[in-house]
Amino acid sequence: MKQYIRLIILLFLCSCHDKAEAPKSLEHSEPIIAPKIERTTASKSETDVSNAAELFAKEVLQAHFRKHTYTPTDSTKPKHTDIFENVGLQNIVAYSNKNYPKHSAPNGYEHFILFVANYQSELNALKTFALITSSSKENPPAYLLAQKTFIERTKALNIGAKPGGMIVQSGRHIFSLVETCRETPVGGTWHDYEDRFITFITKNEAEIDILNADCGMNRYRLEKRNVSR
Repeated sequence: MKQYIRLIILLFLCSCHDKAEAPKSLEHSEPIIAPKIERTTASKSETDVSNAAELFAKEVLQAHFRKHTYTPTDSTKPKHTDIFENVGLQNIVAYSNKNYPKHSAPNGYEHFILFVANYQSELNALKTFALITSSSKENPPAYLLAQKTFIERTKALNIGAKPGGMIVQSGRHIFSLVETCRETPVGGTWHDYEDRFITFITKNEAEIDILNADCGMNRYRLEKRNVSR
């Protein structure tokens, strides 16, 4: 009888052991599936951000929409685009009103409404935004003042700082939103115009760092902005 009871207990323990082992196979399978889902989501997000900037430009310009694409070494690209670091830079896309200027190709800062620098990775974009932020400081470190690239970036940055503008990084993109000392292209305040653009390129209620300059400030300042749709 005792042997019979031991046999029943042994069978019960074996059954419990098998059930305890089952989750291990599920645990091993999760890392294989999860990265695929993450890559798909990231890819979709990048596509959304890239398309969103163009949707914004089309909303602002409507029938007058015009798109320009420049390579990093393009000699015809506007001087303001020198703010973008070339490391990892794929191209620069800009948007302008096809009726302005009337008698020449657009090249000046205020000829455009938006510049978009597209990088190979988010890390490239983050590093470039950090460089632009350093170049915007009122009293930069002395060692930076001895670097030619820093001086050129500062000059290019000042082009946008005088009339005003906003620079923001999202994903592997850096955006330079053009502002002027005149009215916005769609009416309302420049602050509202900035917030409207941010809603196109960020998730709902996302707090982000921006470099912002208003007309006459002559310098971009780092700010935090939280915009709800």
